[in-house]
Amino acid sequence: MKKVIVTGAGSGIGKEFTKLFLEDGSRVLAVSLVQDELDLLADEFAFSAPRLETLQMDLSKADAAQQLLQWTRDDDWFPDTLINNAGFACFGDAVDLSPERVTNMLELNITTLTMTSMLFGREMKERRRGAILNVGSTAGMVPSTRMASYCASKSYVNTFTYALAAELKPFGVTVTCLTPGATQTKFAQAGGIDTFSQKSLLHNMFEKNKAGSPAEVARGGYDALAAGKTQALVGKGSKLAALLSRTVSQRRLPALIKNP
Repeated sequence: MKKVIVTGAGSGIGKEFTKLFLEDGSRVLAVSLVQDELDLLADEFAFSAPRLETLQMDLSKADAAQQLLQWTRDDDWFPDTLINNAGFACFGDAVDLSPERVTNMLELNITTLTMTSMLFGREMKERRRGAILNVGSTAGMVPSTRMASYCASKSYVNTFTYALAAELKPFGVTVTCLTPGATQTKFAQAGGIDTFSQKSLLHNMFEKNKAGSPAEVARGGYDALAAGKTQALVGKGSKLAALLSRTVSQRRLPALIKNP
């Protein structure tokens, strides 16, 4: 029976990934910061209770990746598939944001994702089998005002994942980068988009429930991973973002992709 770890599993895209893997008969370790979300997850997916385990962990801590790896060793739970989904945004002019909050975001979005990919990927390479999916973003293709640090973090995720895929492919390990557009999750709440008081197209999109479906995004990533694809471009605005990234200079994009 395949073992799958899903980070950020308590809601949104991570919750949908958890559902998809439970439905295909996998054992899933759902990891989240929020214990209440994990408790609700266990109730909602009671149909697969013997195959669902939950783990409350703050993945923004500096040693989180090593702690997660150690947990899998102690509990004989090394995954066949790792879904690096946990992440959040900080919305607002870069110089006005909380330095502590931005640091936590970068630790989670970049450092923990990199370390889990390396530590679990190293053992998958030795076993010559395994799969990793990292959730990047179209935000990593198009630098945008009020999203400077978040876009930069996702640009890192995108490029790191593509390079890792090339390195591990000869060893039978699949690495996929999921690059969704704006998705209707707790993203707006966690990033401060929902409480932003000035004019913002992104705020209006989430407030009016016009962002993409997390179920659609997770399905796109799940299918791409199963097919051994390096990228899954999914969701609203994703094709436009990809086109802009290829046709417009990055230094000009922030003036075009505004959050006024």
